[in-house]
Amino acid sequence: MKTLYLDCGNGAAGDMISAALWELTENKEEFIEEVNSIGIPGVKTYALPTQKQGIFGTHFRVTYNDIEETPNVLPKDAIVELTPEEDLKVTHHEHEHHHDHEHHHDHEHHSLSDVKTIIGNLNVSDKVKEDAQKVYDLLAEAESHVHGTTVTEIHFHEVGNMDAIADIVCVCMLMEKLAPDQIIASSVNTGTGKVKCAHGILPIPAPATSYLLHGIPIYNTGVNGELCTPTGAALIKYFAGSFGPMPVMNIEDIGYGMGTKDYDVANYFRAFLGEAEDVSGKEGTTPRSAGHRHHPDHPVSADEAQRKAISNRIARSIGHLESVKRMVEGNRDASDILIQLSAVESSIASTSRVIMKEHFKGAVEHATEQQSEESLESLYGIIDKFIK
Repeated sequence: MKTLYLDCGNGAAGDMISAALWELTENKEEFIEEVNSIGIPGVKTYALPTQKQGIFGTHFRVTYNDIEETPNVLPKDAIVELTPEEDLKVTHHEHEHHHDHEHHHDHEHHSLSDVKTIIGNLNVSDKVKEDAQKVYDLLAEAESHVHGTTVTEIHFHEVGNMDAIADIVCVCMLMEKLAPDQIIASSVNTGTGKVKCAHGILPIPAPATSYLLHGIPIYNTGVNGELCTPTGAALIKYFAGSFGPMPVMNIEDIGYGMGTKDYDVANYFRAFLGEAEDVSGKEGTTPRSAGHRHHPDHPVSADEAQRKAISNRIARSIGHLESVKRMVEGNRDASDILIQLSAVESSIASTSRVIMKEHFKGAVEHATEQQSEESLESLYGIIDKFIK
């Protein structure tokens, strides 16, 4: 199946993830033109060829109101060239660079509602809007937990700025274009030390990042710097279906997304695209945390009596299987055991059909109400597994 493997061994940040995924796309120049026309207020994105310690890749750099939010000057070989006026503003603009990949604008604080309104007005597909807004739901949940307040009271600083919105929307757009069947991520290298941001000087990983990384395998190799940002953590948490080592893959392409900092190790995010077997449920992989799944949830059944009937079916199957287990332990006749196993399989298949029927109804109703194909895409994947 078409597999996207995300290598987080040098961390994860929104601009690095988007650049790595961009390198995997076919129509690169067209995408830059597209993302610059979707309507993010005041934002322009540039794809810049970049080298880190002899490794070549791409850095996604964003200007807001024609101002470059990094002390570095844009190279002249940017895929989308700067106008002389833009170049002048970028070259002479200097500011305190608070954050490794997500930058601080004192004059801009956006609520979750503000951000969702901005995303909702963009010229992108409904799926991209939904994905981007759900990534911000994760960020809001983390911020509200850390600051002991409600999601509606949260005002984003770094991650609510237009450049951060651009990073997240870019990743969602690229994920839609690549359309992998499964997304697997490695363990995340967080970095160590302290970072200065809108809330002051914080330990690495920052509190919001730490919360987002619950349920995800993490480590640090002693690199003094913020390798994994809140935006990077939210994107990985939302899109990755499982975490673990790279599976056996027939690699078709590799993308390198470069960061802005220089460490003892090359500062890049790497993405592999290719063919691999389905790794869900396999030993050595960690499934995504419950509650943050990419596909919409559809309960087993809205009818309590129906759920109880399904639960009773499963209980009978378990009891029957326990009887078969005792037959094996008692070294009973193999033909008798096979007959009983056949009955268990029939019972399980019957229960699966009942649940599938309920799931089918829910997916179709959701797709009709939301005018979204995501529920149907999820359903197609379940059906494919079910009939194998």
